[in-house]
Amino acid sequence: MKPWNVVVDGRQYEIKAKGSSLLVNGDKVKLKTLMSKKDGMWKIYELPLGPKKAEFYVNTWVGGCKMAMDGVDCATGKPFTPPKLPKWAYLFMVAFLALAVLGGALGILLGMIGIMAVTAVSCNENFSVPVRVLLDLGILVVCVVVDFAVAFMIAGAIYGI
Repeated sequence: MKPWNVVVDGRQYEIKAKGSSLLVNGDKVKLKTLMSKKDGMWKIYELPLGPKKAEFYVNTWVGGCKMAMDGVDCATGKPFTPPKLPKWAYLFMVAFLALAVLGGALGILLGMIGIMAVTAVSCNENFSVPVRVLLDLGILVVCVVVDFAVAFMIAGAIYGI
């Protein structure tokens, strides 16, 4: 992972995520020693850098992390607000949970993959809401079709249908 380079009061900080720690100018800081709070799918750690605090966002659902300071993404320099999962995305998650319950081992795998994909698509604000809903619906349809196709292939191989 690429390190974040942050300047606070003229002092350069290189911050790199490594497992459950952050390396700040080569010094290891364990995340569990930092103040943290939970906000939806994000766990937010406050990292003191001189007189300021950077916020290290860790996505607890699908992984991934961001570093922000003063509302600015340290990687891109653009304003950063952590994405929130829209309420309608939970409907798709329930559908994937149903697939996991009813679909056997493959259904469980496709349900987990589907939930991760729906979370990523639903939070992507580069697309309009109707496009995100259609993409989520497409992911659901593809997962259900794959589950049924594999089930019919196995049934055909076993029973010679």
